[in-house]
Amino acid sequence: MMNGNEAIALGALSAGVKFCAFYPMTPSTSIPLTLVSQAQKMGIVVEQAEDEIAAINMAIGASFAGAPSMVATSGGGFALMVEGVSLAAMTETPIVVVVAQRPGPATGLPTRTEQADLEFVLHAGHGECPRAVLAPGTVKECFHLTRKAFEWAEHYQGPIFLLTDQFLADSYRAVAPFPLEDLPPVKAGWDGTPVTLPYRRYAITEDGVSPRLLPGMSEHLVVADSDEHTEEGHLTEDLEVRKRMAEKRLRKSRGLWNEVIPPEYIGEDQPEILLITWGSSKGPLLEAAETLRRKGKRAAVLFFGQVWPLVPHQFMTRLDAAQQVVCVEGNAFGQLARLIRRESGFHIRRLVLRYDGLPMTPEYILRELS
Repeated sequence: MMNGNEAIALGALSAGVKFCAFYPMTPSTSIPLTLVSQAQKMGIVVEQAEDEIAAINMAIGASFAGAPSMVATSGGGFALMVEGVSLAAMTETPIVVVVAQRPGPATGLPTRTEQADLEFVLHAGHGECPRAVLAPGTVKECFHLTRKAFEWAEHYQGPIFLLTDQFLADSYRAVAPFPLEDLPPVKAGWDGTPVTLPYRRYAITEDGVSPRLLPGMSEHLVVADSDEHTEEGHLTEDLEVRKRMAEKRLRKSRGLWNEVIPPEYIGEDQPEILLITWGSSKGPLLEAAETLRRKGKRAAVLFFGQVWPLVPHQFMTRLDAAQQVVCVEGNAFGQLARLIRRESGFHIRRLVLRYDGLPMTPEYILRELS
């Protein structure tokens, strides 16, 4: 028996996390507390900081030194971490950020659930930088997508986000033991191949990923700068260098785009009704679709376990083939539906939205569809 937050913590442990900083905030706190319970055995440090600003900066510092690092928070705490997101992007430092959603604005309903922070997380941070946003729908996916977040953060050297919510965080499920034999830990830093000399931390490369040596682990000087910088890492006001460095960082988006996890399709081809969702609404939506099928309706589900980047060719044929498309989300704006329209041009006209603090249920979905 395990809940979503425990699975996130175990996924991080299996990936090789070495440092986690946090300030207690419902419903994320049990992630670092699970890590605390294993800290001595697994050789990790978990630090309760004085606030969320300190937490993300501690994690960035630990990651810079070579410790795979994460922070866990909710919307209000993440609001304080946003400047740190930009720091991680500019210094090209890996960081995994878990945002466990609850109703806002402000303190909102701190012990209830919602899915209203997608657009916030997607656009958090000043300036432009590559990112990926994962949104597990089951306890099992919490484990595996947390591992994926660490893999991408270390490889692409920047912030990667995991979106969960109070319902998934605290819901216990029976799960089979996770197979660990084929899941090697994530390795921090460069892969050991010789680097071009003189060493340049921010060397401009074709894929945007530069050799990342760890400070103190070689004879080479490792320089970092939160201002715009040269390939060597020194502050610059050269505007041509600025353009080249911005383009270098943004080229990492191509790699993330090529690794996007396709949405999961469950059901018949060319359905009468296609139900779309993300995150913790997956289980209730699958049950609602099964009820519709028992009543003789051809129903299918399209589930997005990764909500950014979106790759339209992965799902447009499904949308076009359905007679009716409905997006089911735990927010008031239909944030995934708006994102799909922005990226693909497909307008999902019917929405089933819930934002009263209660989790999505099959009964609620079917009632709204009737």
